[in-house]
Amino acid sequence: MSPTMSRPDSVVVEVPATTANLGPGFDCLGLALDFHNIVELELSAVTEVEITGEGHGQLPLGPGNLVLRAAEQVANEVGVQVPGWRLDQHNDIPLARGLGSSSAAIVGGLVAANELLQAGLDKDRLLQLAAQIEGHPDNVAPALYGGLTACAVDEDEVFCIRLNAPEGLAIGVAIPNFEVSTEEARAILPEQVPFDDAVFNTTRAVCTMAALVGRKWEVLGAMMDDRLHQPYRMPLIPGMAEVIEAAREAGAYGAALSGSGPSVVAFAQEKNNEIIEAMVQAFRRFNVEAVAFWTCASNEGAVIAEPETEQ
Repeated sequence: MSPTMSRPDSVVVEVPATTANLGPGFDCLGLALDFHNIVELELSAVTEVEITGEGHGQLPLGPGNLVLRAAEQVANEVGVQVPGWRLDQHNDIPLARGLGSSSAAIVGGLVAANELLQAGLDKDRLLQLAAQIEGHPDNVAPALYGGLTACAVDEDEVFCIRLNAPEGLAIGVAIPNFEVSTEEARAILPEQVPFDDAVFNTTRAVCTMAALVGRKWEVLGAMMDDRLHQPYRMPLIPGMAEVIEAAREAGAYGAALSGSGPSVVAFAQEKNNEIIEAMVQAFRRFNVEAVAFWTCASNEGAVIAEPETEQ
C-alpha cells in the first residue's frame, strides 16, 4: 500500500448472480445476471459477522464464512495481518441453487478486501485467487467481470475472455425448493465420456457463445443441448429434462440447467410469463415446488458502491 494513500473506513461491494455452463459449456461459459448480493466490510479489533436475506441462520459467522476466507486471502497475498473484520452480508442469491451464491461471496470478499487494504491487485489476479478458492472459474469470472465469459485453466493459470452480453435478452429463472451441492453434482459425473459426446459438446459450446454474441436466436436452442453433465445430473433433479423442454415449447429460445443446478434458466425474446409458468408446472408434475421470475444479463460485475448513510 502506498504510504500516501489512506484506507477507507468501510467498503460496500455489489456482486451479481451468475449462471454457468449455459448447456454445453461445462466449466467454461458463464453469464452475469441482474440480481445481487451486497458485502460491506471493514477492519475491526475482533471479527463480527451479520447475514441477512438468503442464508440467514445457515451460513457460518466465523472463519468458515466464504467472504471472510476470500478477504483473508487478499491480506495474505500482500502480507497484511488483520486483527478482525466487520462483515455485513445481504444475500439475494439463493444458496446451493446453481446461481453462483458461493462465487458471489468469494468475489465480494476479494474485491472488498482489495479496496479496503488498498492492496492494488488487478482483476486478473483476483480471478486467479477466486478460482483457487472456488475450484473452477466458470461462476467467479462473470461475477467479477460481468457480461458473458469463457474460461479455461492451463497449468493452474486461468484464462478468461469477457464479452458484452446481448441486450434485450430476457432470462427466466426457475428455482426448485431443494438444494444441490456443487460437490454432490460434480461427484456424480463420470471420469470418462464417449468421444462422440465430447465432439458434440465442443461444437455446441462454441456455437452457443457465437449465437449469444451474434444474436442468432434461431440456432440457440439446438446449440444448448448437452451430453457432458446434464444427463448425469438428472437423478439429482427430478423433472429437469421436462422443465427444459417445457420452456422451449412455451416459446423460449433455449433452456439449460443453471450451473450444477437445481435451477433452470430459459432465454427468450421477452418476459413471457407462459414460459416461466410452464417451467413451474413441469417441476410440479414431479412433486417439486418451484418459484420463477424474469431477469436479464448484467454487463456489470462486482462493483464498489457507496455505503448507505443513516438519515
